[in-house]
Amino acid sequence: PYTLRHDSLGMLAWRELLRDRVIDEAWFGERSEDLADGLDAWAAACTGHHGQPPKPGDTWTQHFTRVEDRGAVLSFVALARGLFLDAGLVAAIARQDPPSFHRASCELSWWLAGLAVLADWLGSNTGHFPYRAADGLAPGDYWTLALEQGARAVDASGVVPPDAAPARHFADLFPGMPTPSPLQAWAGSTPLHDGPQIHLLEDVTGAGKTEAALMLTHRLMASGRADGFFVALPTMATANAMYGRISASYARLFADPASLVLAHGQRTLVEDFAASVLPRGPLEGDARQADETASVRCSAWLADHNKRALLSPAGVGTIDQALLAVLHSKHQSLRLFGLLRKVLVVDEVHACDAYMQGVLEVLLTFHARAGGSAVLLSATLPQRMKQAFLKAFACGLEQPAPRAEANGYPLASRWPADAAGALAQTVVPTRADMQRRVDVRCFDAIDEVCAGILAALQAGDCVCWVRNTVADAVAAHAHFSARLPADALLLFHARFTLHDRLAMEERVLACFGKQGTAALRRGRLLIATQVVEQSLDVDFDLVVTDLAPIDRVIQRAGRLRRHRRATDSTLLADPAAPDQRGTPVLWVLTPPWTETPDERWFKASLPKAAAVYPHHGQLWLTARALRSGSFAMPHDARTLIEAVFGDEADIPSGLDANALAAEGQGFAAQTQAQMNTLNLDQGYRRDGIDWWSEAQTPSRLGDASSTVTLARWEAGRLQPWVDRPHGWAYSSLRVAERLAAATAPAGGALPQAALDAALAELPSGGRWTVLLPLVHTAQGWVGETLAAARPGQVARRVVWRYDERQGLQRLDSAGGNPHTTEDPEA
Repeated sequence: PYTLRHDSLGMLAWRELLRDRVIDEAWFGERSEDLADGLDAWAAACTGHHGQPPKPGDTWTQHFTRVEDRGAVLSFVALARGLFLDAGLVAAIARQDPPSFHRASCELSWWLAGLAVLADWLGSNTGHFPYRAADGLAPGDYWTLALEQGARAVDASGVVPPDAAPARHFADLFPGMPTPSPLQAWAGSTPLHDGPQIHLLEDVTGAGKTEAALMLTHRLMASGRADGFFVALPTMATANAMYGRISASYARLFADPASLVLAHGQRTLVEDFAASVLPRGPLEGDARQADETASVRCSAWLADHNKRALLSPAGVGTIDQALLAVLHSKHQSLRLFGLLRKVLVVDEVHACDAYMQGVLEVLLTFHARAGGSAVLLSATLPQRMKQAFLKAFACGLEQPAPRAEANGYPLASRWPADAAGALAQTVVPTRADMQRRVDVRCFDAIDEVCAGILAALQAGDCVCWVRNTVADAVAAHAHFSARLPADALLLFHARFTLHDRLAMEERVLACFGKQGTAALRRGRLLIATQVVEQSLDVDFDLVVTDLAPIDRVIQRAGRLRRHRRATDSTLLADPAAPDQRGTPVLWVLTPPWTETPDERWFKASLPKAAAVYPHHGQLWLTARALRSGSFAMPHDARTLIEAVFGDEADIPSGLDANALAAEGQGFAAQTQAQMNTLNLDQGYRRDGIDWWSEAQTPSRLGDASSTVTLARWEAGRLQPWVDRPHGWAYSSLRVAERLAAATAPAGGALPQAALDAALAELPSGGRWTVLLPLVHTAQGWVGETLAAARPGQVARRVVWRYDERQGLQRLDSAGGNPHTTEDPEA
């Protein structure tokens, strides 16, 4: 077996054998030597078809040892040259200005590499390209046959988008919304320009920004400026909710049927797309090749539905799937290629932390350079973030960034590539039913909050308490579980298996969504973490929240009396009728107020959340803003956001050290984003940088996390925790790597053999998965993982318990009690 993978061997052959021949034989005229640097970028992209740039180093003689090797390479290249390099193409390249050709080739290489990966996979589909015996078929005749087979393979793969639907009115796209909101009407009438363009839509929660974005997307597609779209959201829950909203209308954007694929964690585990690219069947193998075959690589990649949506003409998923397109991540080029000519819609864009914002800025630069358009949505977008996104998009167009002015709210901003620097900003009124005042009551005693919640429940209200960590949510659930019937109490956080989390999500929407009946809502309490605060169309009579930054507080308040209901919580037939439940009141659990806080002001009251929102100065500014006792939306939105996140915000001296530390972490995160992201001008090459697997590449900072897959012992075998098709995928969740870094060895040869067999069934043979086998005990379903080992120490075992009502909990190994220091859920 050879020791250098064949993709890198191809680059080695180009560098040491073919490059000089191109120059000596003047393949591209007299300036072939000057053009060779540009051709290097093409060679790197095509020989990087395993999803990573080819490895540099080594010499020809280290790997090509037989006399006939050189002749075989040159013979093949001569044949390929005759097929591909026709006279017109050669003449076109020969006319290029060498520096411009080199620069353009480096930029193009990022997308060409993705095309090469896809071409490799389609060409490896033995259903379309069966192996042929050496039957004397001439190369030219085979080429004619291969072109026909290739056309069928591409058509069957579904990667070519269908034609866009002709231009339609808003009511045709959204039959259930015959009258557009002012923002939606703007989206249907604002001028569109040729070339890339960015739109920023700012309006209150629930104002229909998604439909406005889809209206813009439809117009861009109908006019031939885009072929599809990808909607990126901050969390799995928001992606699920968006999938439900878009699935009813997305097909109207296309003239022919197109698949809508969800990318975040296998919500719709449909195998049709993977089978169309590379059907299941016997995988070819070659004992002499120390490498995965293309079939194995393609099947493993497409089995991850997170990635599949990026090749579909219509996709919805977490923002992580798009961010990985510009990180040093294996197969990033395929993600980037998948976004080509798509409208990139980023919802809740304010939810990006410093690191994610830095990565998103690079993605906007790449997307704009490729001619793509973007639509960014937010209810609470700080001015500095808006300006940074505009600067990044303008960088991709190699133009000066337009200046964003904080002039009004709601606000629709539009900047096309041919706008000569001007940013068009239009203040639009929000829908009348979205204009309201929210009263605020602040509490610094948790007992008072709990007593008030019980009183509200006894009065027939439905209540949501949004807590900042899983540990605090579990503690609150334990408190109320002794005081409420089991069916009146729900717990919703991210520490559930995918199956249970989706089931809980559906139950939450059934009880508290728009169609939730008065009977389902009455006297029910939902305790949740941040998973409930964005994009979920839920409505509560009372919302309680732990103190969080003002943008999060506004988002949570958007779930307070969101739908127009009667006093008994029955949905009003007339959506324009005023809500009959009175003025909405938001309760906020805060530390005791003081004008002169010290460094422990927040941590002393809410210790577990101190790491989730590390800038306690922003929390103090939020608490100060809420002390006014009310806020009006949309009138106060801009003022509230800038009072906390603006450059003029004044933080008390007692929190200076904390603020400096938090800002330092932010700068460090931005630096990390710069280190981890691609350099557009550099081109598709390694330059000594390690290209990680997607499982290792950080699309978010913070504690590294592992995919943990739950299993249960049955008759001496390990079965997925969830007994259904794709059970392993539905049995997974995420846990901090420091607590679950590896699968714990089983005791004994037979259990270990069963454990190894189960790992082999997981994607990539379980290489990036921690398997957690559970056994039923008096304490419930219990199992162990291995924590990350400290230097010089042996990895310790961590004991876990799982149940469908409370999720995964770490147990105190001494007493078997739930551990009290759960990781925060960011």
